[in-house]
Amino acid sequence: MIKKIVFIVFLLISNFIKADLIKFECFMPGVGDNWGNKSKVLFSLTMGVETKKAIQTLKKGNLEMDLLVTKDHYELGMYTDGTKSKDRFIPVIKLNKETYNIDYAKYMDLVAPITCLKL
Repeated sequence: MIKKIVFIVFLLISNFIKADLIKFECFMPGVGDNWGNKSKVLFSLTMGVETKKAIQTLKKGNLEMDLLVTKDHYELGMYTDGTKSKDRFIPVIKLNKETYNIDYAKYMDLVAPITCLKL
């Protein structure tokens, strides 16, 4: 009986805990293997809206970055100092919130659009 009560209390409490974790897989449409028009996943993004942290997962490993959420974009990058003010942020990737397209990538040539799929 006590286990049932503890379980019910746990379920009730877990409904009030909010942890926004957003996951994306990003790819170039039509770029993939030669056997069809499957798209090859270039990288994955995992963003913690509450923690203001993001992880870009590449074939070579993971890059942990700061996350700045603006009106139009999820911006991944880093702050230049500990104040974490908006004007001290250097973006590396800007993901459009509406279209889920990468609008800016500092270290990538955007010769073709990079689209992200929300998981």
